[in-house]
Amino acid sequence: MARAERITGVGRRIWRWSRDSGTQPRLLLAGKAALAATIAWTLAKYAPGVAAEYPYYAPLGAIVAMRTTVFAGIRAGVQTLVGITLGILIAWLTMVIGDPGVIAVALAVGLGVLVSGFRILGEGYSWVPMAALFVLLVGGGNAEGYSFAYVVQMAIGIGIGLAVNFAVFPPLHFWDAERRIDQVNGVLAQQLDDLADVLDQGEPDTGAWDRQQERLDKAIADVRDRVSTAQEARRMNPRSVLRGSRARLQTDGARFRALERVAWYTTDLTELVARSGPVADNIGRPDPAFAGPFAAALRRVACVVRGECAEDEGDRAIADLESALDASRSNPSAVTVTSSAIVALRGVLESERRATSDVDTETGPSGKRR
Repeated sequence: MARAERITGVGRRIWRWSRDSGTQPRLLLAGKAALAATIAWTLAKYAPGVAAEYPYYAPLGAIVAMRTTVFAGIRAGVQTLVGITLGILIAWLTMVIGDPGVIAVALAVGLGVLVSGFRILGEGYSWVPMAALFVLLVGGGNAEGYSFAYVVQMAIGIGIGLAVNFAVFPPLHFWDAERRIDQVNGVLAQQLDDLADVLDQGEPDTGAWDRQQERLDKAIADVRDRVSTAQEARRMNPRSVLRGSRARLQTDGARFRALERVAWYTTDLTELVARSGPVADNIGRPDPAFAGPFAAALRRVACVVRGECAEDEGDRAIADLESALDASRSNPSAVTVTSSAIVALRGVLESERRATSDVDTETGPSGKRR
């Protein structure tokens, strides 16, 4: 019994690791790509006419269409076929020069790269010069038949890839976006706690804060991409009709918007405290009348961002800071910094509040309702 429990526990930990690390969706995508390529290769020999002589383009088309979302696969497939068609037209145009040679190759590649610069081609841009070169050099004297085979086999492969991606458990990518939002929420909360430590100790490292801000900016950009992928994953996805998927997408969107605003206010607080504020560059510790309540407010707001404290606890901590501000007007610079910090702290709490009022969820990683 104990051995079975240990095996079950190990299996559960492996499952969680594969889910948290993103291994599960990659394995699923790899398996579907292998399946689609195999089917395409098997069916390629039944292509009409001369196309059957070039079966290797079918599995290539299946790989092109295998994307993390069904809609992305459709977009990539269409753009690839458009790019190949344009490349073929360019190759035919250069053939008026005569047999493939240095001039024809240079012209085909040059025109292909020039045409591929149009952003509307998307992922198909790289196929324009490549298709032109293939038709010119590989097709040779049979350029017409080769061009037909190229387009037909790629279309067959793309169609099979899209069908497999659509039919075999197309992911919605909610978990990936939510996990990353939770992680960045924790980073933001830790940064607020670190700012409180700077206020208590008065020993900032401006270089470290610059590096931390750079990491935070990259993390926000990464979350934005993952949320966008989750939104796109619902398009043309048969699993999007599952109960709760739309509400879950709205939840993730609201959480991300709150995350962006919290990141902006946290950056503002970092500038106020550690990078250009009263404890930056060894200027010295701020007025003790403000430092204590300020640090307490930062820690309490960080707790709210983590989802471990109620928002009214943050409100009370900010009210204590306001009381300290009202009690003294003797240090104008400290008053200015503290007033700006109050605005930023209230911005953090308001971002949290707006997210939870827009949808029935919490913005912290715990996901628990208060």
